Amino acid sequence: MKLQESEKKLLDLLKIDSRMSAAELGRKLDLARSTIHMMLGRLEEKVIDCYTVKLKPDALENDSRCYVTITRDPKKSAQIEEALYNMPEVDCLATVAGSIDLMILVRTDNNQQMDAVLTNIAMLDGVINTESHIILSSKFNRMP
Repeated sequence: MKLQESEKKLLDLLKIDSRMSAAELGRKLDLARSTIHMMLGRLEEKVIDCYTVKLKPDALENDSRCYVTITRDPKKSAQIEEALYNMPEVDCLATVAGSIDLMILVRTDNNQQMDAVLTNIAMLDGVINTESHIILSSKFNRMP
């Protein structure tokens, strides 16, 4: 879908704060509130998948996060993706180009749980290799 410039600007504002009212969005974009509602309706049909909650980095006391790269048997891709999807600790899964096949973001309450989750991932049928990168601190995150 080809987006108009005003739609791109609206999406940029929503990425920063999806709770902004239509009136406030209209003021920032110099558009009528009714125009914003119309644009939102169109974007929700074609582009916007969902609105969600983004937790503050220090909202959880013992939050442990880790990027994990995975090399896998291509014949087991669907099984691995389904298993990862069914793990509530896996926040994000992406296929990537290069020497690895998948990258995931894992979130647990503490490092002991992280260890168990990483072991479970490494033991999945078709996973050849994993490499874990514990996140020490987040400087910023625009992802929902």
